[in-house]
Amino acid sequence: MPQITNLFDGVHLLHGEVGGRPLQLPLLVGPWRSLLIDTGCASDVSGLILPSLAHLGLEPGALSCIITTHCDVDHQGGNGGLKQAAPRALLCCGDADRAQVESPDTIYRLRYDACRLEGIFYEGATRQWMMDQLGVAQPVDLTFRGGERLRLGPDWDLEVLHLPGHSHGHLGVLDRKHRVLFGGDAIHGAVYLDLGGKPALCPTYLHVAAYRQTINFISHLDLEAYCGCHWPVKTGGAIGEFCAESRDFVERAESLILAALRQPRTLRELCLEVGPRLGQWPEPIHLELWYAFAGHLQDLTSRGLVRADAGGPPTRYRLS
Repeated sequence: MPQITNLFDGVHLLHGEVGGRPLQLPLLVGPWRSLLIDTGCASDVSGLILPSLAHLGLEPGALSCIITTHCDVDHQGGNGGLKQAAPRALLCCGDADRAQVESPDTIYRLRYDACRLEGIFYEGATRQWMMDQLGVAQPVDLTFRGGERLRLGPDWDLEVLHLPGHSHGHLGVLDRKHRVLFGGDAIHGAVYLDLGGKPALCPTYLHVAAYRQTINFISHLDLEAYCGCHWPVKTGGAIGEFCAESRDFVERAESLILAALRQPRTLRELCLEVGPRLGQWPEPIHLELWYAFAGHLQDLTSRGLVRADAGGPPTRYRLS
């Protein structure tokens, strides 16, 4: 039986997992329209979404809208399969993410394989799993830039927010009726935990300046609850604490990177050297810091604090 949490009347969280970590897909069912936020991986259509709809007494055709919060395998992989089951549902995403959301080949090249020349890339079974779970290419019907409104019922309006940082076009959905923000992967705290509560993955934001702005923006919203895709629902003061935890991780990462760059380092060397000082996730996960660290190096270079040596790849960085 699918695991479903009812947050409010008509607001459900569909609980799955990805790589041993929690996966939560919000489903909002109103008198006029229904909305699913993210589709998980390709296998989650038959393994999670359709069984959950059936358990709630909903036909797939009842879905009016599907919003992909951002380009990532565990948020867009089910788009093609779910559109086959619910062809009349409008598939939406952030305007800046459209090319990657629509094409498995494009997202793999631009997101997951972006640092191949720096000696960090996926291969073998991991790469095959990613390609399988990205599903089939699926055109997007609508793109959003933030500020759009969607009405689910006579007294139930949603607002689409632009929350960049983890991707350029990352979206959130603000439910003002229930004072909850469905934020996807907009902010990450300091760690992703596995289903048993142990550290499993490091934060994977990409665009540092935008990520800082998003943390600050969310921290100032009037919210009763914040619902991310891979973390427990935050309520009350825990929302501010999660924002502070996210902000603190960015500052610690920058400080440790600058300290390490007193001697020239490649991106790979930085991940392996700094990773153990940032988190207690499994050792192979240190290399997953390349997402955030590549963003930090770009940000620090643009601010004139770091420079890239001539030569390479791989590129070597040092303090300016």
